[in-house]
Amino acid sequence: MRLTPGLGFSPLGLVVFVIGCASFANGTSAAMPQVRERASYELDCPDEDLRVQEEFGGWFVAVGCAKKARYRAACDGLRCVVHGESEGLVPWRDRPPPGDVVTR
Repeated sequence: MRLTPGLGFSPLGLVVFVIGCASFANGTSAAMPQVRERASYELDCPDEDLRVQEEFGGWFVAVGCAKKARYRAACDGLRCVVHGESEGLVPWRDRPPPGDVVTR
């Protein structure tokens, strides 16, 4: 079954295309290594026992060793920051340079 006879699009192909575009537009896939590392530390669970799933809006859910945590990522290209569910977001552009010391 074809949607448009002349163009050759199949319904399955269209679904795959839309999902692929949505994943690219979200742009947080680059944060997966950081999410896995943080979840492994916070859940006290080896990486191979973790299951991390990316959700819409930059959210990730990590499950492993009978524990669960949610994280939010903000990425600009390959530069990402990852925060826990209860933490406020600090986009990487608003962070001070690594050499600067912030005192109060």
